[in-house]
Amino acid sequence: MRLSPNPNYCYASLIPGGCSQGDYCRKQHDIGQCECGLVLHLVNFRAHKSGKRHRFILNEMVDSGQQLADTRGRTWTIPEGQASQCSQCGRNVPAFEISLHAQKHAREERLREAQAAFEEAELNKDGIVVSHTQGINFGVVEDENADRRVDITIRGAEPTKNPDVLLLSYRMRSSSRKDAHGERFSITYVGRSKWIKSHIDRTLTVVFHPSYGGQYEDTLELLFVNSQSNRRFIITRRVEATVGSREDHEQLRATAPYVRKQPPPFQSNVPLNTGIRPPVWTSTKWVTRLSEYTPPTNLIKAAYGPAAYPHRKALANVKGFLPSVLNETTYGRHFQILLHVEEEKMRQDLDAYSLTGAEVTPKYPRYNLQVKGLAEGRPSVLVGDFILFSHAVDNNPDDFYDPKRIWHQGCVHQVHQNHVSLRFGGDFSVFKGTKFDVRFVLNRLPIRRMHRALSTEFNPSRLLFPKFEDVISPRVTHTEMHDITLFYRPLGEDDEQLETVAAIISQRAGSVPFVVFGPPGTGKTVTIVETMRQLLDRSPSARILACAPSNSAADLIAQKLLGLGSSQLFRLNSLSRKFEDLPKTLHSVSQVNENKVFAIPPREDLEKFRVVVSTCISGGIPEGLGLKRGHFTHIFIDEAGQAKEPEVMVPIKSIAGPSTNIILAGDNQQLGPVVHSRLARDLGLKTSYLDRLMGLDIYDLKKFSGITIMKLVKNFRSHPDILSFSNDEFYNSELQACGDPMLTRIFENADDLPKKKFPMIFHGIVGRDQQEASSPSFFNIDEATLVKKYCKSLVEDRKLKTLPEHIGVITPYHAQRCKILDLFHRDVKLRGIKVGSVEEFQGQERRIIILSTVRSSTNYVVADIKRSLGFVANPRRFNVAVTRAQALLIVIGNPVILSLDPLWRKFLNFIYTRGGWRGREINWDPELPINPGQEGYDGEVRDRAEREMEETLERLKALIININDGSEIEIDLTDSSESDSDHDETPIFRDAE
Repeated sequence: MRLSPNPNYCYASLIPGGCSQGDYCRKQHDIGQCECGLVLHLVNFRAHKSGKRHRFILNEMVDSGQQLADTRGRTWTIPEGQASQCSQCGRNVPAFEISLHAQKHAREERLREAQAAFEEAELNKDGIVVSHTQGINFGVVEDENADRRVDITIRGAEPTKNPDVLLLSYRMRSSSRKDAHGERFSITYVGRSKWIKSHIDRTLTVVFHPSYGGQYEDTLELLFVNSQSNRRFIITRRVEATVGSREDHEQLRATAPYVRKQPPPFQSNVPLNTGIRPPVWTSTKWVTRLSEYTPPTNLIKAAYGPAAYPHRKALANVKGFLPSVLNETTYGRHFQILLHVEEEKMRQDLDAYSLTGAEVTPKYPRYNLQVKGLAEGRPSVLVGDFILFSHAVDNNPDDFYDPKRIWHQGCVHQVHQNHVSLRFGGDFSVFKGTKFDVRFVLNRLPIRRMHRALSTEFNPSRLLFPKFEDVISPRVTHTEMHDITLFYRPLGEDDEQLETVAAIISQRAGSVPFVVFGPPGTGKTVTIVETMRQLLDRSPSARILACAPSNSAADLIAQKLLGLGSSQLFRLNSLSRKFEDLPKTLHSVSQVNENKVFAIPPREDLEKFRVVVSTCISGGIPEGLGLKRGHFTHIFIDEAGQAKEPEVMVPIKSIAGPSTNIILAGDNQQLGPVVHSRLARDLGLKTSYLDRLMGLDIYDLKKFSGITIMKLVKNFRSHPDILSFSNDEFYNSELQACGDPMLTRIFENADDLPKKKFPMIFHGIVGRDQQEASSPSFFNIDEATLVKKYCKSLVEDRKLKTLPEHIGVITPYHAQRCKILDLFHRDVKLRGIKVGSVEEFQGQERRIIILSTVRSSTNYVVADIKRSLGFVANPRRFNVAVTRAQALLIVIGNPVILSLDPLWRKFLNFIYTRGGWRGREINWDPELPINPGQEGYDGEVRDRAEREMEETLERLKALIININDGSEIEIDLTDSSESDSDHDETPIFRDAE
C-alpha cells in the first residue's frame, strides 16, 4: 500500500533507524504516509484517520493555505472541493468535517437557548414574588451530621379579591422520585392552602441534609397555575450549600474577581537610562563574550501578531521559519527559532506582573520597591536583574506601552522577602508622592547561553543523532562487573546499578551518549555518583563536568561527592544565586567573596578541579572562561528529562570534545521540561534530549541494555501498594519494591485509613475551583481545608510520632499552594510542612504525601471538558505526584472530574476496589473496562449532560404547556381557607397528567 504524494517513495526511510534506500527502495514495507503527512504503520491507518489528530492536521492544512510539508520538505495541496466555508462563522472547514462542524454550531445554539430559558425561569412573574431572587445559599455548614433549614416566602404582588394563582407542585430538580426530595435537599410546605394572596406569605422550608465535605447544588422548581386563564408558569431558585470551615473560607476567599490580562506588545528596543551593576560582585575574566541573540521581529510578529493569532494560524506561521528537515546542519537554527518563540512568551508572562502607580522608597544610594508575591517567585527576581521605571501615566492605560516613553533601568542589588533594593543611573530621582509604572525585565542570560551553545559548529552525529554505526562500546561481562571495588558497598547488592557503573567506566572515548533510565526511588543519583568516583580512581586524567537542570539537584550531586575534598571538587554557582540557598555543607567547595556573593574563579583555577558541579545553564561558564574544548573527559547530566534540549546542549555543545563521553540520567516517564509557549511546546521544545534519544532504536532496552542504556528496577522508596499502580502503568511491572519495611509500613494501622494495611486514601470532595485578581492559577478552599485536617490529625497522633518535615503537600497550582501555606502559618504545629508543585517534588520523597488536585468545574456542557482537568491530566505529572510517598499517600479531589481522564479513572478504580475510598462516592461501575476511545469519557459525560439539559428543558416546557390532550387542570375550590396552622408536605392539587 502506497499513499500520496509519491507512490514509489519508501516511507520506511523516514522512521529513525529505518530503511536507508529512499527513492531507490523497491521493498514492500508495512509503513506508509497518510494524506495529512504522518508516517505510520499501515495497521494503524484506520484508527488514525478516524481520530482527532488526523482531523487537527487537516485543519492546519486548510488554515495555512491548504498545504502541508512532510519531513523531507515536500509539500502538496488538498484537492479542490475538499474544503468548504462555514456559513455561520466563515471558517474554511474540510469537507469531511463540515457535518461535525455544523453539529457544533447547533449544539452551541441549543446551549444558548437552554441558558436563556433557565435564566427566564428564575424571574418572578404573573404577579407572584418568590424570595431569594439571587438563590438560596446555606453558606458554610461546619457540622456534617446536622440538617440546616432556610425558609422562602411566596406572595402576590397585587391585592386581589379572589385567589387567582395556585401553587400546583414543588420539587427539587435532582429528585429521581419526582417529588420534594432531591439528592441532598428536601422541601416542606408550611400550611394547607396553596392559594397565593398578597396579604399572606406562603412559606416553603428547604432542608439541607449534609453528609461529607464540599459543595452541594440543586434547583428548586415551583409550578404555578392561574385559575382563571388556566395558564401554567414556573419559577425556580438555585440552591447551594457548602460543608467545610467558615474560618477557612473567610480567610482564603478571593480578594478580587479574576480579570485576564492581555499580553503586552512586543518591543525590541525600549528607550531607557541604564542602571548600575551590583558593586558587591566579583569581576569575572571572560574570554568569550555572549552575543545578544535578539529575537527577530518578523518571527515574533508571525507567532504572536499585533493581536493574538488563533493557535493553528500561529503554528503554521512559525513552521514557515523552521528548516524543512532536522539534521546536524539545521539543528542549531531549528532550536534557536523555538527559543525565540519561547522567550517572547516568557516575556509576556513576566510583563503580566507590571505595576501601575507604584511608590519607590529612597534608601540612598539605593531605592526600595515593594513587590507582592516576591517570596513565592511571582514574579521571579534575582540579583542582577533589571526593572524598568517610568513616571506613572494617569490617562489611557494603552499609554503604558507607548514606545516613546522613557524608562529608567534599575538593577537589582538585593532581593528580600517582599521588596527589592535597586541602583539607578545618575539622572534618576524621587520626590515625595512620585509614582511610577513598573515593568520587570526578563533575565536573558540563560537564553543567550543556550543560543551560544546552539550556534557553535560542534555538531557531532554521535551526540545529536546517534546511529548503529556510532555504537563502539561492547557489553560488559559478569567478571568485569564484580571486579569493581565499590566506594558505596550497598550498591553491589543491586545488579542493575552495578552493571550501570561497569558499563559507563568501560565505555570507549567518543561513544554515543549513555542513558541511565532511573524510575522513581531506584537510586540513579547514587549510581552516577559511584560511577564518577570509579572514573576518577581509574584514570588520573579523568575530568568530569556534572550538571542538572536545578540548583537543588546539582547540590545533591555535590553533597554526595564531598569525600573528594575541596582540592578536587568545585561547586560552580551563578553570581545571582542567593548565598543562603546553598547548603552549608557545600560552602567549603564553593567560591564566595567577602560580601557573601558567589564568585567565578579564573580559568587557571577552575581547570585544576577534577569535578565541577553546576546547573546546565552554568555549564556554559567554563567555555566563557576559556577552557579548551574536550577539557572534560565526561559530562554527566542528572534529571536530564526535566531540561529542554537546548538547555542540555549548553554544557555539551560548548565544551565537549570529540572524545568526551556523555552520560544522561533521568526518567522519560516523569516530568519533562517546563515550556511556557504552547507554540514552542507543540513544535517539539517539550521533548527533552533524553526523551528524543530514548525513542531511537539504539536505545531499545531489549537489544542494547548494558551498551547504550540501563534501566534500574529496584525501588528503595515506597510501600509496595503505593508503588504498584505506577509500576503497572508506566514501567511494565518491572519495578521491585525493596524499601525498608521499618519505614514503608509504619502507617499501615493509622487511624485515618479506611482500610488497614492499605496505606492509600482517595478522599472524594466536590469543591469549587476559583481564580482571583490577575492570576490565572486556580485554588480550591474546600480541598485546602481537608489538607489541613489530615495534616493536623497526623501530627497530633502520638502513636505515629509524625513530624511536619515528614509530610509533603503537592498541588499543581501555585494559588492553591499559597492558600494552603496561609492555613499552615496560622497553626504552629503545621509549620515546616513543605507545600509545592509537582516540579518542586521531583527527585524528592516524604513519608507522607498529600495531593490536592484542585480542579472541580462541573459545567459539563462546555466545549472541552478535558480542559477542566488542566495540569492534573498530564500522565507524567501524575506519575511523579503519586510516587513521592514512602509510607502513606492521600489524594484529595473531585472524582467526577478526575474520572474523565482514563488514567485517573483507572487509579480511582484501583483505590476504590482496594478499600481506600472516603467522601463523595463514585458515579460509575469500577468493574467496567476502561474506555479511552476517540472522544474518551469527557465525550460521554458531555453528551449525557447535554441530554439531561435538553430533557430538563423539555420537561419544564411540558409542565407549562399542557401537551397531553388539552384537558384543563382540576382545581378544588372548597379549600380557600386562610388557615396555615396545619403542616402538610403533600400538595392537595395535582397536575391533570
